[in-house]
Amino acid sequence: MALLVILTIVFILYLIYNFYLNSKIPNGLKDIHTITLIENIKNAIMDNSSADKFYLSSKEYFDNDGITKFQIRDKWMCLLSDPVIAKDIFLRTDIFPKLLFDEFLPDSVPAHHFGVNIVHSNGDIWKRARHICNLAFKVLPIHLFVDVGFKLMNIMETIDNKPIDVVDLMHRFTLDVLGKTVFDFDFNNLGDPKNIYVTTYKEVQDEVNNFLFQILPLDLIPYFKNRRLGKVKKLQKLFDDFIKNKHKSMAAGNSNGDLLELMIKACDDPNNEAFNDIELRYNLAIFMVAGHDTTANALATIFYLLAVHKNVQQKAREEILSVLGSDLTPSTEQHKALKYLNMIINENLRLYPPVSINFFYK
Repeated sequence: MALLVILTIVFILYLIYNFYLNSKIPNGLKDIHTITLIENIKNAIMDNSSADKFYLSSKEYFDNDGITKFQIRDKWMCLLSDPVIAKDIFLRTDIFPKLLFDEFLPDSVPAHHFGVNIVHSNGDIWKRARHICNLAFKVLPIHLFVDVGFKLMNIMETIDNKPIDVVDLMHRFTLDVLGKTVFDFDFNNLGDPKNIYVTTYKEVQDEVNNFLFQILPLDLIPYFKNRRLGKVKKLQKLFDDFIKNKHKSMAAGNSNGDLLELMIKACDDPNNEAFNDIELRYNLAIFMVAGHDTTANALATIFYLLAVHKNVQQKAREEILSVLGSDLTPSTEQHKALKYLNMIINENLRLYPPVSINFFYK
C-alpha cells in the first residue's frame, strides 16, 4: 500500500513537471499576472475555487488589468473581469472559438458527459443545434414550472418555527423543475433528496466540478478514471432511458410539452438535420447543468434581497396579487405584465450574476 502511494506521488510530480514546468507561456500572455499551479491546488483542496475566491486571490490584478491567467494541464486559461475585453471575445468567435472538451480535456469526465452540444460547439455544428433548440425553447409550457412551485410552497408551509436553508431548498426545487421541463421526469428532490436518481445526478456534477481533477491530469491514473467514468455511465444510462421512453410515448400519441419532446419534434422538420439519441443526451446534460446551480443561486439571492428590502417585497407582492388575482397559475401574458417583479429579477442578476466566471484558453 505504501509503495502504491509513493508511486502515485512520484507519478503526479512527474505530470506536474511535464505539463506545467515544461510548458511555454504564449507571447501574448507573458505580461498577464499568473495564478500559480500551487495556488490552484490549494484552492481546490480547500474548496476555494469559486469565482469570488478567484477574484479575491488576485483582486489587485483584476481591478487594474481586468484579466489574469492560470494553467490547466497544457493549456493557459485567461480569467476576465473587464466587460470590454469579454465583449470583444464573445463577438469575435472566429478568433476566440468556444471551448471543446474533446480538445481541451480529452477522455475526461466533462468530455464523456457533455460531448458536443449547443454550448460546446462552433460553426455549422453550433448553428444546427441552435436552430433545433430555439424551436423547442419558444413554446415551453408554464404549467410545468407552476406544478413544482406549488409543491415547494406546500413544503415551506410545513416548516414551523425552524430556520429554512433557502440555498439547499432552491437547489432541490430547481432540479425537480428541470426534470419536469427538460424530459418530463420527477426527480422528487423536494420529497426525497437521497433517492437514487438525485444521488446519481449529483455524483456526476461533483465529479464535473472537481477542480483538482481539472488542473491535474489525475484521470491518467486508471483507478480514478474508472471510478469517475463509472458514475458518468450510470447517469448516461438514466438519460438514455428517458430518451427511449419519450420516443415510445410520442409514438403512442402522448404529449407533455417538455424540452426533450420539443427537440424531437423540431428534428422532424424536413428543413432540420435531426439530432441522434446521443446528441439529444449531450444536450440534455448541458441544459441540466446550465439551468440547475445558476437558477438555484439566482432564486436564493432574490429571497435574500426581498428579505432585506421589505418595502420592495411588499410592492412585488401587491403587483402579483393585482395581476394574478386568486389564480396563482400565471399565463404568458400575465407573466409579461409583472413588470416590477421582472425588474427585481434583472436587478438581482446584475448584483449577483449566477454565471460570474468566464475564461478562454490559448
